[in-house]
Amino acid sequence: MQKASYLAGIAFTRAYVGYVHAIAHQLSGFYSLPHGLANAIILPYVLEYYGKSVHKPLAELADYLQLCKQEDSMEQKANHLIYAIKELNRKMEIPDKVSCINETDLKINGRKSIKRSEPTLSGSENFRREGYTSYLSINKTMI
Repeated sequence: MQKASYLAGIAFTRAYVGYVHAIAHQLSGFYSLPHGLANAIILPYVLEYYGKSVHKPLAELADYLQLCKQEDSMEQKANHLIYAIKELNRKMEIPDKVSCINETDLKINGRKSIKRSEPTLSGSENFRREGYTSYLSINKTMI
């Protein structure tokens, strides 16, 4: 179990889901939203928020999964992958919004999410510098 936990931590870090996981913890705790469901809903929003900082690794995944044309730009490939995630969620009947989010809770949840997030992940400089603004921007798109 210890090794599995360690490997899961490496996978989270390499997959750029630190903020997804941090935000999902807050949604799960505040609103009793199942943790896996919260992660699935949040993932495409956070990947879009990261922008250019994750285009290269997302493009590599899109290439590997054959979701795009070889001549597409990195940005186009990244967008194909994000779209594929949204489509997979839709096919599995995972909602694209979190209807239970109460806007008055966003500041509290934002502070907690930022504390839980991984400071070495791509996009982290923006997320930490912009703090609540980043958190609010991601979460308001999910309401």
